[in-house]
Amino acid sequence: MFAINLAGPIAWGDLAVGAGSFDQAHFGHEFRAFTGLMSTRYVEVWRRFLREHPGHALNGRPLPAD
Repeated sequence: MFAINLAGPIAWGDLAVGAGSFDQAHFGHEFRAFTGLMSTRYVEVWRRFLREHPGHALNGRPLPAD
């Protein structure tokens, strides 16, 4: 299982290859089709949510990306 760790920078190319995508662009299209958001926007939304809800159960845990 692959995960997006929100604590630091995200190596989208490595994540794409690890998820079996042909390239980062293909991964980006699939990511947007699945989530409704571009990958960088998805991370921004989650980071903001976790800042605003510091005690939430998802705080500190990686997000699923597969």
